[in-house]
Amino acid sequence: MIDLESGTGVAIKADPQQHQLILPDDFEPTTYRTRRLHDLSAVWHCPITEPDQIAYWYSAGLTRSEDSQRWAETNIIYGIVFFHPLSSDGEFVKSSGQFHPPTGPTQTATPEIYTVLHGVGYFLLQKARAPYTDVTDPILVEVHAGESFIVPPDYGHLQINPTSEPLIFSYVVMDGMSGVYEPYRQTQGAMYYVLDNGEQKHQLNERYPNPAELRVLRASELDQHPLLTEPITYHSVLSNLDEISFITQPDRFPADAYL
Repeated sequence: MIDLESGTGVAIKADPQQHQLILPDDFEPTTYRTRRLHDLSAVWHCPITEPDQIAYWYSAGLTRSEDSQRWAETNIIYGIVFFHPLSSDGEFVKSSGQFHPPTGPTQTATPEIYTVLHGVGYFLLQKARAPYTDVTDPILVEVHAGESFIVPPDYGHLQINPTSEPLIFSYVVMDGMSGVYEPYRQTQGAMYYVLDNGEQKHQLNERYPNPAELRVLRASELDQHPLLTEPITYHSVLSNLDEISFITQPDRFPADAYL
């Protein structure tokens, strides 16, 4: 079991063997989705040669019974993702990559808040709007346990576990958001691959016709939003749902919160 209370503010534990969370009794039951290593073959740098196994799993929105109405009113959820420490042919385990669909009058994609609870995560971003053929501004954000950052509107993103320890992080996103995955499949991944060939390196994906230089940032050096100066826990998000209304209304995203 991995204790997540210091990061979530709630007595939550992650069970790596059962691929689920151990929640307090006053929390409503949640559901989980898993992604297996071979599910990711369309976006991997090289053909996957490792035996198939669960690469990562994640929960649906988490809520205490008494808080469920408040979460529902704002259409925001707080969930947790668990990445196992895996690699294949020198590439670290990663998610398949997704864009959030456009929404609202401006047809802008919604943002998302990530907080690493355990381990170290690389969050690989790139900017594009539908039909996702003009991709710009690739960014790699390194996030350590206890650190948070916000994926700005219109940035596709994927997560990478570059260590030999599990990577566990929370996410805050619009409820019911259905990711757009096909652009990453069509290009066999993001604009850059993160490989470990004795030393970590960033390799350009040559399927992108207009490559751009990768920007590498650290979450500890960012100053995106006042809320991020304090730990992003279940309770802090619940207490500030009005402040982060930009999660469902991206036209309200603060101009100085872009990376």
